[in-house]
Amino acid sequence: MVKVVLMLCTGGLSSQLFLKSVMRAAEDNGYKVAIDFGSVLYNREMSAQYSGLDYLFLYAPATEITKDALETAYLTIDTVMISPQVRYMSNSIKTIAQEYTIKCLLLEPETFAELAGKECFEIIK
Repeated sequence: MVKVVLMLCTGGLSSQLFLKSVMRAAEDNGYKVAIDFGSVLYNREMSAQYSGLDYLFLYAPATEITKDALETAYLTIDTVMISPQVRYMSNSIKTIAQEYTIKCLLLEPETFAELAGKECFEIIK
């Protein structure tokens, strides 16, 4: 079953670059992975295409994580990563994540800026 990791950010470009470094680390460990936008969570056909993966890394605006969104998703989110740009929202994100037993990871600015995907993947897996 695919493990879903959702990166919460403001826009996506720097988060997508960070997720690519995490993806490379996962691939280097022999895992089958993909990156996509968070909206695939709400599309049954798109979600189904990732069922054969080990990890699916998604990125979305931090405002996307709501109780309603989590209840209508076709995939279960295993881990939420909070980018430094939205750390001011971390308390509300953690509260929602805890209710759904989602692991929550607040990324340090240094980890994010250095694209330290290997270190981050070690924490996720």
